Amino acid sequence: MYVCICNALKEKDVRRAAEEGGATRPAEVFRFHGCAPQCGKCACHMRAELRQAKTCGNCDCDDAAAVTANVEPIAAE
Repeated sequence: MYVCICNALKEKDVRRAAEEGGATRPAEVFRFHGCAPQCGKCACHMRAELRQAKTCGNCDCDDAAAVTANVEPIAAE
């Protein structure tokens, strides 16, 4: 599933940036992939994917809602 339409980044791209590049914030995902944020609508979904990658490691589960259910929202970067 696409996370960032503007840069054509999918969930697997976000997980790869987290696993291989150590990304913990959307800005680091964009840097890892050599692109820049455009509209910013992807930030919340990208943060959820980053939290899931940190929590689940290399699993392929798509249950971001369960992972983020008790997590406070993060202010915009």
